[in-house]
Amino acid sequence: MTSQAYKQEPDNRDLDHIPGSDGLPYFGRGLDAVFRLKDLADEHYRKWGEVSRIKILDQRGVLVLGADNYQRIYLDRDKNFSAEMGYDANLGQFYKGGLLLRDFEEHKFQRRIMQSAFKTAVMGNYVAEMNPIIEAHLDSWSQHGRIEFGASIKELLLAVGARVFIGVEASGAEAEALNRAFTDINEGLVGQVKKELPFTKFRKGKQGERFLARYFAELIPRRRGSDGTDMLTYMCNEKQEDGRFFDEQDIIAHASFLLFAAHDTTTSVLNHLVMYSAMDPSWQRKMRAEVESLGKDTLEYEDLASLELIDRCFHECLRLHPSVPLMTRRTIRECELGAYTIPPNTMLFLPPMFNHRDPRYWSNPDQFDPDRFLPERAEHKQHSFCYHPFGGGAHKCIGMHFAVMLAKAFMFQFLKRFDYQTPKGFKPRLLWVPLPKPARLPLDISPRH
Repeated sequence: MTSQAYKQEPDNRDLDHIPGSDGLPYFGRGLDAVFRLKDLADEHYRKWGEVSRIKILDQRGVLVLGADNYQRIYLDRDKNFSAEMGYDANLGQFYKGGLLLRDFEEHKFQRRIMQSAFKTAVMGNYVAEMNPIIEAHLDSWSQHGRIEFGASIKELLLAVGARVFIGVEASGAEAEALNRAFTDINEGLVGQVKKELPFTKFRKGKQGERFLARYFAELIPRRRGSDGTDMLTYMCNEKQEDGRFFDEQDIIAHASFLLFAAHDTTTSVLNHLVMYSAMDPSWQRKMRAEVESLGKDTLEYEDLASLELIDRCFHECLRLHPSVPLMTRRTIRECELGAYTIPPNTMLFLPPMFNHRDPRYWSNPDQFDPDRFLPERAEHKQHSFCYHPFGGGAHKCIGMHFAVMLAKAFMFQFLKRFDYQTPKGFKPRLLWVPLPKPARLPLDISPRH
């Protein structure tokens, strides 16, 4: 099969030789995947092991579990597992051409567009730009005794994204239009109707997609040759080996997807980090002590490595609640997984939280215990793919260090400014879709003096 022919083939659904469960008519196991994904993965493992048949809504495929299987799929030494076709039916509706939706040599070539934007030398500029935005939002929070953290952090991170990713002012009509388009796209992704019918989320999402495409198309020529320090400007000025700029359509696709991927990762992990440290004040006190030990009012890039406990708490939240709850691939050629032959063009469903809570590698795997990442315990190193919140192999997230940096920059200021707790009797209801986070996270906050 040629390098492009596999993209034209329909999904294989002939999987009766693999034991598993198709579930309900139409829905399959889709409702279970939305509301109880971890339980669903555990159920399949108990009944059928690490490889089993599953149907999620109208997609029939194979549920794959286990660190050894993930190592083979993510490293993909035989170039047999397509990320592009794995995500085409969902993310491809709005983010076609984004970096995750590229395969093999094309992905390697396109990844170069972003290499300057994530160099260590420029990361310090991002910290300096996000600090005043975080401070301004926390100033507004201080006027309220109780906030809804989910909505508040989303607004803050969108403002950071407008400035750091695109180079526009964090507030104002331009940023509001961008944020509205971004929000409409994300809501369109989870809309039940997948056609551009009037009044549907899908239609609003497609309108948001077209708005972003027009916006970036107008902006790219103005950014080329400029000395801006935002990510978009770096991408616009990146050149190929022959000295030519990268294609505008590629930059548009990558800029749109980058905004989505980086924002959702950090929104999810901060919701969980604040939830755990609000419900167990001992972790809040420990993180605050680490922040105050720096003896600084403003966090700088060089200080990030000193926030070791916040780093462990960040990764423990991603272990328990990976920001991408279900990763996907599609086979290109026939292969073996477990004891089964997997035909070409078969969808593979990969829920990271199974490996992240696998008792073969993790002690008390359902417990929030950041110290499992201490060097003397290093449970995450018992297998190179027992912990993989940012994926692995060629598609490992290029922005993972930026996500950690942004989370630390926020927590530094938040811990210095506020004591916080959840209301008495609060019990979180955790969601997996559309974004892993508490359904609600009310916080009682009080300024520290």
